Amino acid sequence: MTRTEQRNDEQQNDEHPAASLADVVRRSELILTCGPGGVGKTTTAAALGVAAARSGRKVVVVTVDPARRLADALGLDDSVAADEPHLVKGVTKRATDGELWALMLDAEQTFDRLVREQAGSRKQADAVLNNPVYQAISGSLSGAQEYMAVERLHQLHVSGDWDLVIVDTPPSRHAIDLLEAPDRLVGFLSHPVYRALTVGQRTFAKITDAASSMFLWAVKRLAGPQIVEDTVEFFRSLANIEGGLRRRAKEVSRLLRGERTSFVVVSSPRAEAVGEAEHLLDAIADKHFPLGGLVVNLIHPLPLELTDDDEQLLSDLDDGPLAEQLDWHRELTRLATAERNELVTLEKLAGEAPVIELPLLDVDIHDVPGLVDLAARLV
Repeated sequence: MTRTEQRNDEQQNDEHPAASLADVVRRSELILTCGPGGVGKTTTAAALGVAAARSGRKVVVVTVDPARRLADALGLDDSVAADEPHLVKGVTKRATDGELWALMLDAEQTFDRLVREQAGSRKQADAVLNNPVYQAISGSLSGAQEYMAVERLHQLHVSGDWDLVIVDTPPSRHAIDLLEAPDRLVGFLSHPVYRALTVGQRTFAKITDAASSMFLWAVKRLAGPQIVEDTVEFFRSLANIEGGLRRRAKEVSRLLRGERTSFVVVSSPRAEAVGEAEHLLDAIADKHFPLGGLVVNLIHPLPLELTDDDEQLLSDLDDGPLAEQLDWHRELTRLATAERNELVTLEKLAGEAPVIELPLLDVDIHDVPGLVDLAARLV
């Protein structure tokens, strides 16, 4: 049975909404983990990949900037071409297991690959790739990393090599940048300034639109004539692949809203993280993206509640270790309760999607056994 036939067979059997992250991992073809930085989002993405591989699927995890020790665990060291998928060892051992592969997103290489795919000829591609302006902005243009994350997802998905593609999206103060990236690209290609700069094949000196001419004249005085010429030529060379870029952006936008795509929002109970996660959940709902689940990481455990009899018995303790333990118990109870109060709105926004709470652990997860343990907690 081919992978396409397997997917069609799975689709026929998946008539009910996902009740757990195990369902999300089993059914999805694309998973995007989203959320603020510093909440364990990258580790969660890797653990979801482990869970998928151990359920028999061939999965690739696309990560952005993992911590060094986690990168080592995934094999993302200097000895490999991190932008290309490679097998993560030690995750799957049973005959029924699938495979876990990983790669690190390289926005510049992904941009180059997109240009080559959409250009009508090698000459058109080279005109873009060799332009000094393109070379300067391809890896650092605002929003480029967000768009290239979903572009790499698209490239891997359409290859047909994977049962599941998981993308650890870039952390951002404006978390909806990723969701809006394809639409922003289409908007940019329709912007009046871009349209003015790409009219025909006239040279800079022959641009007749008065507003454009005055604008470019001012920029030329400030930045120098060469950078203006390079910029105009860049936009005009980009116009040669504009149709392909528009089509791809629309494909990506549809893919992000597809039935086999799931967004997993990761947060922590910190107030600032909860605020960003709420904003992201609102955006996912408003833009009709499929929410697969909410993972709240770094939760303090809620101690057993003391009964009235316990409180009465312990009310007149003398100073000492037992009294200190009681104070610690009460403080932990207040902290854990406050954290759960912070999460009430998040859980409401998650709706029917599964909500997973993960405890604050004594050590960071930085190796394969740790990822296997976290995968078990998630699913």
